[in-house]
Amino acid sequence: MTLNGAAPAGEQLGRKFEAAWQVFSTTCAEFLAQEASYQAWFAHYVISQFGIDRVAREAIVHIRHMPEGPWRNLLGVSEARLDIVVSRAPGVRAVHYANQHYKAADGTGLSALSDLAVISELKVSFTQAGGLGHSEVVQDAAKLAFLLQEHRRANPEAPQPLAYLCVLDNHPRQKYRFDTLRERMVALEIPDTVRLLHATADPRPALDDAGEPT
Repeated sequence: MTLNGAAPAGEQLGRKFEAAWQVFSTTCAEFLAQEASYQAWFAHYVISQFGIDRVAREAIVHIRHMPEGPWRNLLGVSEARLDIVVSRAPGVRAVHYANQHYKAADGTGLSALSDLAVISELKVSFTQAGGLGHSEVVQDAAKLAFLLQEHRRANPEAPQPLAYLCVLDNHPRQKYRFDTLRERMVALEIPDTVRLLHATADPRPALDDAGEPT
């Protein structure tokens, strides 16, 4: 990832990202849609805070040859994709470790995290018919923790991005248990550097007996 220009002096990265989350979770909790729509809406609010030339989706890191461990073992075989990322400065050009036109300097994409201010994952409970399961949310937490760990190991002097796990509970019938999620994260020793942002729709969207919104 290459950058042009400079990051705003004294920028409150966490405050801006969390403001985007607050507006998204308040505005979109009542909407019933597929995952791609929620991702697009959240990206819209993140862009409104940081600008379109600092926000990208699905930054890819090649993890095939990275070390095994409790976090790594929960991830896929070859790559980890990040839902929404924010660069430190304007002029974002997202790398893909296998992109023939612009390959990551280290061949994996991990080094690009040095140029990112925020990495994040988003889960919305309505996107799963039976409600959101804890395993897939914990997997996202492990992904963020693992990438931060490996980035620090490979680039000890480089700045690290803020990492956010964002969960919106808006399923009409199945309430998501955030206390259980926290217990699972503690058991897996997910560090505090992975910040949990969560919101619950109030009131929840309603469906009739035929499964149609009311």
